[in-house]
Amino acid sequence: MRRQMKTGFFVSAVVAMAACGGPYGQPGINGYVRPDGMRHADPLDPDAVINPIFWGWATGVLEYDPADQAWSGAWNDPGKALGPATGQNFDIVSLGELTRSEIDQGAPPGSITLVFGDPCDPADGAAIRNEKGYDFAVFENGFAAQITTAMGSFTGQMIAELAYVEVSSNGRDFVRFPSVSLTPGRTGAYGTLETGDIHNLAGRHPNANGICMGTPFDLDDLTDHPQVASGAVDLGDIRYVRLVDVPGSGDFFDEATSQVSPAAWPDWEPYPQDHPIYDAWPTWGSGGFDLEAIGVLHEQQYPADINLDGLVDYADLAILADAWHTRFGDVQWNARCDLAREDLFIDSFDFAQFAAQWQSIELWRAAFSE
Repeated sequence: MRRQMKTGFFVSAVVAMAACGGPYGQPGINGYVRPDGMRHADPLDPDAVINPIFWGWATGVLEYDPADQAWSGAWNDPGKALGPATGQNFDIVSLGELTRSEIDQGAPPGSITLVFGDPCDPADGAAIRNEKGYDFAVFENGFAAQITTAMGSFTGQMIAELAYVEVSSNGRDFVRFPSVSLTPGRTGAYGTLETGDIHNLAGRHPNANGICMGTPFDLDDLTDHPQVASGAVDLGDIRYVRLVDVPGSGDFFDEATSQVSPAAWPDWEPYPQDHPIYDAWPTWGSGGFDLEAIGVLHEQQYPADINLDGLVDYADLAILADAWHTRFGDVQWNARCDLAREDLFIDSFDFAQFAAQWQSIELWRAAFSE
């Protein structure tokens, strides 16, 4: 999708994304920060630095198979997805868009597979590994709408294009993150999404016009997958990440029946059915999912570092207080505050865990500050 630059965007977008509703409203991972406090920074700010929570980025392309073979712009270079995020609208590779007739004919959506480290060298240390906290983040180039229009755009919601995320150890056997999409219907070509209704799909965080955020993924979500249990995919040695575009027509579905439904409290049972996935569709130009980068994250030793700035402090306490006594599905629920028992309720057990980690500093932040 073509992105248009907007002025005065920074403050409104941050506020809008921080306040998004829905059961999956956690913010993304900042790509750039200010070195004096790890706060988000515009990538073009001369003082901005790559967030030190990232220790690696994609190094190669195994496969690029876009849905569109002809382009009206320079968005077919898969090398644009390598290296660090830039936060720039057009520094992307597009997966292309399927038309109605192509979907009806069973044409596959566009996809790209990126490489991490040297797959031929088992001793190479650049693989993605399942450690504590989030393991990697995917950067698209969506942005928050500033106005409400008759074409389906709502102020503060995301103009986003989504993608399934799959991982592999050998480049042949892939497992897909189980996703949830609660968007009720088609948005149209310029419609917006409430990103708090979306889980485990790439593209749900803004990365344009001075905002640079990636959508994080935790390999723990795949531990029960049959291919992981069989050893076909080793979560301790992920060498490949594949993004598969989701045409937002509603013909492609999530895997909600494998996920807990917020409406099932207090029994916490799965969703009763899978849901069609909707996003901006049909689109033109750089249609479909636009990949900017994939970054590998340092292990997060201290879950009480809720805002992921590397330090457990009053900023994290404020977030915990805001989510106090909420459960999964409540407006102010924040999954990052469910520290102790992961029982989908924020209570004294979580506060005790928080207090035990008070003033702790992550190793990656301590190294950056030296």
